[in-house]
Amino acid sequence: MRDHNLSLKGAALLIAVLLTYAVHRPGNERVVSLFVPVELKNAPEDKVLVKSNKKGVQVTLKGPSFLIKSVASSPPPLTASLPDNFGDRVVVSFRGDDISLPRSVEVESIEPPQMEFVFEAVERRDVRIEVPRLGQLNAQLTLDSIEVNPKSISVKGPRSDLRSLKTVETDPINLSDITGSVEMPLALRALGPSVSMSAKTVTVRVVVSHVPARQEFKDRPVELRSSKGLGTLTLHPSAVTVVVSGSSEVLGKIDVADITPFIRLTDAPTESSNIAKVQVDVPDGCRVVSVEPATIAIERQAQGRRIVKRVPR
Repeated sequence: MRDHNLSLKGAALLIAVLLTYAVHRPGNERVVSLFVPVELKNAPEDKVLVKSNKKGVQVTLKGPSFLIKSVASSPPPLTASLPDNFGDRVVVSFRGDDISLPRSVEVESIEPPQMEFVFEAVERRDVRIEVPRLGQLNAQLTLDSIEVNPKSISVKGPRSDLRSLKTVETDPINLSDITGSVEMPLALRALGPSVSMSAKTVTVRVVVSHVPARQEFKDRPVELRSSKGLGTLTLHPSAVTVVVSGSSEVLGKIDVADITPFIRLTDAPTESSNIAKVQVDVPDGCRVVSVEPATIAIERQAQGRRIVKRVPR
């Protein structure tokens, strides 16, 4: 039994030796040159990388063919460590063990062997949101407001990038597409790879109102309305021009007789109170825009003489 175990152990050792030889024999080795990206670890939080003379390095590897093939299909990054308490510029030298490789694969060379990195102090500030506009509103609409929520966001990045930054723009709004008040999400335009924003979208509410149509009614006679008999009175002028506004549908149904200018008197006019303001009765859905003239004079007969006070022109 003991001799049998020794035979098994000897066979296993022989197989291991043969496998090791098969893997490492000169004819099974391969050398390959790969471009791998450079990554930095332990980067300071108060600084941001703004420049490096290259984005990666050329690495020459040597090892068994099957391992080299596996590494070449998915090259690992070169992860370099930064020194403590460096200034704005630092030169980092690369080592073979900065790349995570299988044990049987060796790094023969790294080109370039070192690289300079330039950092800049990080700043944070609040910046106002601005919504660019394209096109024009329909002639029947007027823009009341554009409301943005939030009105500003926090941005973080290199001091040089933020120095002249006053606003952050959203994607533009095409006013010609607006048919009524609407609320929509809009994406914020990116500020560059080194600048981060506290939000990527904002909510924008566009508030519009319909512009009422207008219609003019000329030479509308003014009625005299009084609560008691005031004798014979004459109005100067006796007709006015009235402009009203409303929807096109309402104005299209108005009859001229529906527009009634009038003055209201409770006492007989005197020399100091014989100018009255014109009021107008209009149909529902209409609004008086203007009356021309806005006031008129009232003339009455008193003790054989006329008292008239004209409206100043």
